[in-house]
Amino acid sequence: MSKLIASRGAQYPLVAEFTFKFDDTMVDINGVLKDFKTVGSTVVDAINLPIGAIVTGGEVVTETAVGGSTAYNVSVGDSGNATRYLSATDRVAAGRTALVPTGYVGNGEQIRVTVAPTGAAATAGKVTVRVQYIVRNRVNETQTH
Repeated sequence: MSKLIASRGAQYPLVAEFTFKFDDTMVDINGVLKDFKTVGSTVVDAINLPIGAIVTGGEVVTETAVGGSTAYNVSVGDSGNATRYLSATDRVAAGRTALVPTGYVGNGEQIRVTVAPTGAAATAGKVTVRVQYIVRNRVNETQTH
């Protein structure tokens, strides 16, 4: 059994973001160059997180409305659970959807984003995935009282 003392360390939240347009391309998790407009599913590891990271918040923001597609479903998770922070949510319209923190302490998994246009290929659109996190045992400042 350990004798504990009150915590005096504090850290700043960290924020990482990944922005993509409908016609951008990226190598997906299978090593294939894909775009974000084609009907089907594009799955990319979009944000690197360190070991011990805990997602505390975030959002998916459609900055420019998506045109052409009936729906533009976006999921956010990691390699262990592709929908850990957001299950498939239609992001055609401009606006914001909050991520749902789970308390999961990461083992270095990357934030995985799945984009699935339906109906027809996207002809417009810009989306940002923003993730706020802390890293277990990291200290930026020490509190004396």
